[in-house]
Amino acid sequence: MEYRYKLLVESLRLLASSYEKQADYLPEFVVVQDEVVSLFSDAFLIVPQLIENNLLLNEAVASTIRCYNFMEMALRNQESPDEFKNKDSWNKVRELASSTLEKMGEEFKDPDLSFVDWVD
Repeated sequence: MEYRYKLLVESLRLLASSYEKQADYLPEFVVVQDEVVSLFSDAFLIVPQLIENNLLLNEAVASTIRCYNFMEMALRNQESPDEFKNKDSWNKVRELASSTLEKMGEEFKDPDLSFVDWVD
């Protein structure tokens, strides 16, 4: 279960980072937005298991869901891939990810993505 919690934390750390930092953390051959969104979406799927194992407080659960919902809205309303870099809606998602980390009692720092198997 620790691995699943770590997946959520590290995906939030990546999501909360600026676009420039996200690009630095990821391999050159990936599409930054696709990887950032995919990692958080995958982690979001395991939130029910984290809840069942009492690893997330209600406030952190609500914040995680809010962050996911805002991310989905930003995706739907995005007109060009460049908007991911600095559009207000994506900056709001980054703020919500940072706030979620805080509610989880986790530090906002560089993500540890060593658990990701990158395929080029």
